[in-house]
Amino acid sequence: MEQETKQPEAEPCRDWAEVVRTFDSFRPPSLSFDLEGEISRDIWIFRGLKSADYNLEPTIEWRTKPRNEHWAEFEPLILGEFQSKARLYKNAFDLPVPQDKLSWLALMQHYGVPTRLLDFTYSPYLALYFALRARTEKEKESPFVKVWAIDGEAVMRAAQRVSRAADKGVEGDEVVKLRRISNSEFDAERASLMSDDQNRERIVSEALSPTTIRRRRFNESGFVALALPSIQNLRLSNQQGVFLFNGAGGLSFQQSLFKMMAECDQPWCRLFQMPASELSEIEKRLFQMNIHDLALFPDTEGLAGFINQKIQLHWLAREAATGYR
Repeated sequence: MEQETKQPEAEPCRDWAEVVRTFDSFRPPSLSFDLEGEISRDIWIFRGLKSADYNLEPTIEWRTKPRNEHWAEFEPLILGEFQSKARLYKNAFDLPVPQDKLSWLALMQHYGVPTRLLDFTYSPYLALYFALRARTEKEKESPFVKVWAIDGEAVMRAAQRVSRAADKGVEGDEVVKLRRISNSEFDAERASLMSDDQNRERIVSEALSPTTIRRRRFNESGFVALALPSIQNLRLSNQQGVFLFNGAGGLSFQQSLFKMMAECDQPWCRLFQMPASELSEIEKRLFQMNIHDLALFPDTEGLAGFINQKIQLHWLAREAATGYR
């Protein structure tokens, strides 16, 4: 495996007590301002994986991998097909405007269409729940599940660095001009008129539909950004969800992320593994914390999952303990 895609060594969490001790060591998301008004963020995000064999891989990547095709070639086809037919099945007022690509991808992700978005959550406990929830028989053969922890603020600082370099990219002798003004003028105007959040929104928007020069820069440096659509659904909100997405069309998500973060001089990601033998006990503990299907999927699917969990964790477990039926 290439150096820029090398994963961190997995840290074991052998039982519930170690899970709590490890997860509680992460501070919750915070926002502060220094004396000069500069914004300081502390944002760790988490993703659970159901098998020790799985990597950080969006659905569009693993769906196109068997044909040895690259995901970037398929995204316009999938997005166009979905947009052209979505109005037949949903009220037009409930759909994003055509140019809001992030919201369209999030809507597609919600209904199970393959996209480049990779689901994360601000809660490590929710991430662990998604790692153990509804595992297939093949996934149950894995001795571990995994939880990734990624410093979202460090990722966004690196994304801003790559995006600034792309702003100043050249094609031949012509400097790329944004809004028909020079880069230096644009930088000054951007600093005075744009808030930090607005600047990040611009970076996300331009990375979702990059120009040729920007696309080339992203492939050279890697580019992954954190994003959240302006309009959320109940599931995304209840799950404290957020997305990471790959802006480098010539790289896989994991290649792009580790390539971009190669210059980061601080620990920006950690990987944990929990033994399959402890998952039943962990699920019971998470249920006590109100982390279950009905809380995270506020619809009839979630209700059905919640009832199945109660059957498995409480009713049948109680019968097994007492010997009664």
